[in-house]
Amino acid sequence: MMNIKIKKTTLLILTASLLAGCYQPTSNPQTTTFSSHQPTSYNLIPAAQQKNAVVHHKAYTLEYNESYEQARWVAYMLTADHSQGDVPRTNFFDRDPLVSTISAHYEDYRGSGYTRGHLCPAGDMRWDTTAMRETFYMSNISPQLADFNDGIWNKVEMQARQWARDYDSIYIVTGPVIEEDCRTIGRNKVAVPSHFFKVIYAPSRQEGIAFLVPHQKTSKTPRHFIVSIDQVEEVTGIDFFPELPDDIEQTVESSSDVNRWKW
Repeated sequence: MMNIKIKKTTLLILTASLLAGCYQPTSNPQTTTFSSHQPTSYNLIPAAQQKNAVVHHKAYTLEYNESYEQARWVAYMLTADHSQGDVPRTNFFDRDPLVSTISAHYEDYRGSGYTRGHLCPAGDMRWDTTAMRETFYMSNISPQLADFNDGIWNKVEMQARQWARDYDSIYIVTGPVIEEDCRTIGRNKVAVPSHFFKVIYAPSRQEGIAFLVPHQKTSKTPRHFIVSIDQVEEVTGIDFFPELPDDIEQTVESSSDVNRWKW
């Protein structure tokens, strides 16, 4: 089974156009359900690679990639009610007790020049103390430049939160894109991503959209990084919503029309 790998030459093209990538299919995929209550009867998390562990927490599910010491993807449902709350951040990073191979350690990031960036944002879990605490498991953390984490990535997260309020509920899948010859940090050799993606599906509208953002500081707005879910699948090899009916899946994953979404 191959890990997610993107050749540097391909990424140069992808960064310029956000349309190119190399596809590495998975085999023997397995699926499971979201941790949160689902408003539809469909199984809406991605297919996982057989060699990777799928871990369920109270409000999100992840596929842990031991080779890169971080999640391959994190998936959860965000409702309008859950998009806001008053539970404070814990800021206590800890190893994930459900990752049997042992997740990265918070010390891996010390002095690395990278922040501990959430995949499932703490800001999406302010509705529950346990859900908030579990976003600080290191399995949900990926190396991010501070200007990226506090800048464009924060804006993408806030936009997704607003869409949850606009459309009642959305499904979100977030993860890193990692180059074949990526930099690593810490004793556990945590891989540093070249891009991050956020895939979104609004079941009330049967609409899908995605962000694919280069891991760097930028003054551009989230709209600039809109792509189709199909394009993220090409780059990562992840099958995002394999159990949607084929006609719905094709429609949801092929669109990248920014004008069909509220901004």
